[in-house]
Amino acid sequence: MKKIFAALLYTACLMGETYQVPATAKTTTLGLFTLSKTPVVKVNSGDIVSLETWNSCLHEMVFNKTTPADVAEFYTAHDIQKRRGMHTLTGPVYIEGAEPGDVLEIRILDIKLSDWGYNFLSPTQGILSEFTKPRIKYFKFDKKNMTTEFSKGVCLHLKPFPGIIAVAPPLDWPQGWPVNLQTPSMGQPAKGEFNSVPPGPFAGNLDQPELQVGSILFVPVFQKGGLVWTGDSHAMQSNGEIDITALETAYESITLQFFVRKDLKALGVADKTKRKGADAFTWPIVETSTHWMIIGLNVDLFEAMKLASRNAIDFLVQTQGLTPEESYQFLSLVGDFEIAEAVNVIKNVNVHIPKEAFKGNGKITTLCSEGVFPLQPRAIDLDAPCVPQEGITLE
Repeated sequence: MKKIFAALLYTACLMGETYQVPATAKTTTLGLFTLSKTPVVKVNSGDIVSLETWNSCLHEMVFNKTTPADVAEFYTAHDIQKRRGMHTLTGPVYIEGAEPGDVLEIRILDIKLSDWGYNFLSPTQGILSEFTKPRIKYFKFDKKNMTTEFSKGVCLHLKPFPGIIAVAPPLDWPQGWPVNLQTPSMGQPAKGEFNSVPPGPFAGNLDQPELQVGSILFVPVFQKGGLVWTGDSHAMQSNGEIDITALETAYESITLQFFVRKDLKALGVADKTKRKGADAFTWPIVETSTHWMIIGLNVDLFEAMKLASRNAIDFLVQTQGLTPEESYQFLSLVGDFEIAEAVNVIKNVNVHIPKEAFKGNGKITTLCSEGVFPLQPRAIDLDAPCVPQEGITLE
């Protein structure tokens, strides 16, 4: 896999420059996407940026030491949830030439993990209410084998992905968007400042487990330069994230490559009539080597599923030439719907469309301009061993 990534990175570097951004007090922001923040770097289309990330709560989590009471104190001190999210965000990255209505293609080339993580069971934020005592379970990672032991004899294979990759949200978020967020200040507590918790058309806190190395995020541009943040770094997560957290961690680096796509237009950026499923590129799209994931977002799971369905129908009409009726029937046969995220106020339901079905009809099997999907997923060794777990649980 190292050879594959080296070849990929070399090829990608031929297309642009490479930059490194450390996580510091100046390059990170707690729980807000802010339009006034000075970009941490300005790059051109095709350039590569490696960003260091901190864990949530401004990197104040300490392995095997931070307690639920410490987290509660931090939340109170920083007005977490009401004023801002808990995520520590690195950015923004400014991409020259990105204009509102364009689509930004963000390729995930590499992720280098920190050596530990945690899961925080919250009695008030998960989907169940019968677990009334908060607890933090810590995990030490075996980065060589990409495993961690959940409990004695229970081995987990790490599948890191960023819970958050976001462009700067639109100024009319959330009122102008069909997500039914009833408290506008939850989305935009102050003009030009956006809470990192609810995801939106700008992507953000999608918690999409497939956004691993070898995947691509397509997201509409709302502000000049795009302005990309990342954070909420995960070592792994199930679809749903039901207790409110994944295996939360930090990254030594996440390496992203940016392309401004003038040929893909997000019509709903300017036209509000296109936001309810009439234009797939108005909402985030994830592509892997085998699938497209078309996303629907809403506070109501069923409404999120309906928006995902309408976005997927439009996607098939635009890319495969099917009629809306054919697309609806096709999705009922082969479109797999998954609840990627059920706990971030706005839920994420996405439909997985297999590319295999279209290989014989001459239609596109990738949104990438090369015409061939350019990335490879990270290989997972299912036989990799687990070392004894050093992490403990604190209540």
